Amino acid sequence: MRPLIGIIGQVDYLNNRIFLDRTHVERVASAGGIPAVFRVDDSPEDVIEHVDGLLLIEGPDIHPSFYGEDPSSAIKSVDVRRDEFEMALARGAVERGIPLLGVARGMHVINVALGGTLYQDINEIPKAIKHDWELELIGPAQRVHGVRIKMDSKLYEVLKEGLDINGTNEVHIRVNSFHHQAIKKVGDRLRPSAYSVDGFIEAIEWAEGFVIGVQWQPEYLPEMWRLYEVLVKAAAEYHMEKEEFLRIEVEAQVREALEKRESSEQLPTKEPGENRHTLETSDNPHDTSRM
Repeated sequence: MRPLIGIIGQVDYLNNRIFLDRTHVERVASAGGIPAVFRVDDSPEDVIEHVDGLLLIEGPDIHPSFYGEDPSSAIKSVDVRRDEFEMALARGAVERGIPLLGVARGMHVINVALGGTLYQDINEIPKAIKHDWELELIGPAQRVHGVRIKMDSKLYEVLKEGLDINGTNEVHIRVNSFHHQAIKKVGDRLRPSAYSVDGFIEAIEWAEGFVIGVQWQPEYLPEMWRLYEVLVKAAAEYHMEKEEFLRIEVEAQVREALEKRESSEQLPTKEPGENRHTLETSDNPHDTSRM
């Protein structure tokens, strides 16, 4: 059975619609998964219960209140309902071991959900190169800056077949870039796996299972499509494990019910009239003289 990959759409509150870049849907489908778009009004618990994998994608800035700050004038737009919804999903996925891929904002969601913080605008940092390129002006697939990937990372293991490896400790690639925020403090039990040339974190990952976040837009870079393929593969494995767990649980319930039934059938039964004493059977008839 093909695994179900949950994707969260962005709400257009003015026109009462949900939208997202269909490229993510195409990448999931081509990798063998079933893409399912959820809205922020859905229950995070229900989504976690039904999906086999999660894809958190680009969108507005995360409201700084989620990492203990007030918004600066550099904040462009926010969607607090989506923030709350996706952070609940991210935490639930980590707790359940559900495969999770975060793209752009999605990486920030994972980081903040697990206790990390963000730079509200990296242009405030003097050493920062340009990261916030305009998608409409340069197109989605232009590689505008360098990134170095750590070779001891899961990200490297996922991408290594499509990378040009020239070093021994790091791999240098070029990626597209459409963001003005970046990770400041890394969330609990997360670790950086890639950096931009100015030192900002460009990818993170969880120590266990498949949880990866990347700052760039992998859906437009052919060598990065492997991320979707591995997400779907990990989701398929999770689905099989979930099905096996349910099978074992059902068998245990059936076995317990049968054991109770057999136990009840083996209980000794009393003969009719047992332990009853009547006038007819008693050796000492009642004295009726006192009645």
